[in-house]
Amino acid sequence: MDWPKENDGISETDLLNCFKYEPKRTRVLRLEGVNKEPFVKLLETDEQWIEWVDKELPKPNSGTSGLVMILARRAGQQRRSTMHDELNGLERESLKSGRVQTFPPQVGGDLNAEKGLQPSSCGRRGARTLPFSQGTFRLISQKLYLHGSIARVVNRSDIPIFSRAEINMSSEEGSTYATYIYNCRSTNAWNNDLALTVTHFPNTGLSYAVLFGCPVAIEEEIIRRLSSAGEAASYPLLVPGIFAELERIRHIEILETYVDDIEQKILELDYPHSIEQIDSTEIEKRNRDKRSQWLDMTYLRNSLLTWREQLVKMTRHTEELKETLFETNRDKDIHVEDDNIPPVQLELGLSDKSEFYDIKKDDVRQDEIHRSCAIKVGAKFHDRLQTIIDEYDDKIRECTMRIDGMAMATQWSHGETNVEIALATGRDSKHMRTISIVSMVFLPGTFMASIFSMQFFNWLPSQDTVVSQYFWIYILATVIATMSTLGIYYYCVVWRHRSRKMPTEEDGLWGR
Repeated sequence: MDWPKENDGISETDLLNCFKYEPKRTRVLRLEGVNKEPFVKLLETDEQWIEWVDKELPKPNSGTSGLVMILARRAGQQRRSTMHDELNGLERESLKSGRVQTFPPQVGGDLNAEKGLQPSSCGRRGARTLPFSQGTFRLISQKLYLHGSIARVVNRSDIPIFSRAEINMSSEEGSTYATYIYNCRSTNAWNNDLALTVTHFPNTGLSYAVLFGCPVAIEEEIIRRLSSAGEAASYPLLVPGIFAELERIRHIEILETYVDDIEQKILELDYPHSIEQIDSTEIEKRNRDKRSQWLDMTYLRNSLLTWREQLVKMTRHTEELKETLFETNRDKDIHVEDDNIPPVQLELGLSDKSEFYDIKKDDVRQDEIHRSCAIKVGAKFHDRLQTIIDEYDDKIRECTMRIDGMAMATQWSHGETNVEIALATGRDSKHMRTISIVSMVFLPGTFMASIFSMQFFNWLPSQDTVVSQYFWIYILATVIATMSTLGIYYYCVVWRHRSRKMPTEEDGLWGR
């Protein structure tokens, strides 16, 4: 099975094939302690990265808790912008040339999409392009204990992911550390997709994190959120929680835009136009736009459902942390069974066992305070994630309502068209019935005239009369034939139909 393996860092193959490298200035955040602002530093050259790793990066065994995070800036992101600018750009680009281009023109895509000539503008390599050299990323992956599973997560660019695993990671010096590995990925169906990997050391509360494909506005937003982290600075799910918040903002912006567009398409169905008055190219364009909008909304709903499942997994993990990592030890007593003075007492200059007991008791008390604080933070995370899940449920229902509304509006439009066709057909049928009755009246006369005009009959008219004296025979035969024709029509079509219908109605009345 292809599950996360122990001591599995990023391989050389993944460094070469999975990632692209465009060195540029990169922000590094360091957050330590409660109620402290994150320390931000800009690094660019390989020498700066090496110096930072050697002198400033806290080690897992140093006893330091907090967060060290690298914001791997997105390719082409150099200017300072705002979150609003990023979202507006996301909205414009996703509508102009986003996910729709992955569909052929028969269902609303770009004309070159079938041949693979039109690349997606969503930046499929946005999260894969790193702002440092390959050697620097190799150093970062080793010193920050990045797990090799992040390469597979980054490659699965069209599927949102949250995964967690308990893995033992080893250092170059041979030390082994128990870690929690978290990987997050947002879909690249729209712009500004992100990827995240976090390595958390539960023994010290230290976390290493790298955010891939980070726009400048997202960097500012993350710094703002970390500034108010407080006692959650050492919580394992701090950065994945911020990732979920950012993805929520992106989804809401996309959803609001799509809802406006699909409602406009629904309203267009209320104003039907005569097909003869519209050019065939315009009709094809309108139909393609409607299909494309329906496909976009359906795809968005599926993406929301998938990401909701990842949030549920994240919520369950908060409960796992409460039951395992932050399990309280209040019922456990401290015993010092050996009468001999432990070595630590000699180092501290303590000669009384009770003093050592007091120190151990203080350590346990501090540990309990830390655990209770972590449990409280976990409860906040759990409640906030559940609130986001409830919001996603509402947005998913909103998508479903628009999709069903468009289908219903289309059915109503087709139904009204079918009713008009049926009424027009009924009017034509009445006209044709009138014509048929008139034809039945005149047809016998025409038939008789044709018979009497044959040479089988010799009427021998007198020389001084124009009309033969036997003309009454033609009149009589025509009237009899006409009455017989109408009578047969009435019997076969009208009277027999009524005679079949009357017993059914009488049976229904007696049955009641």
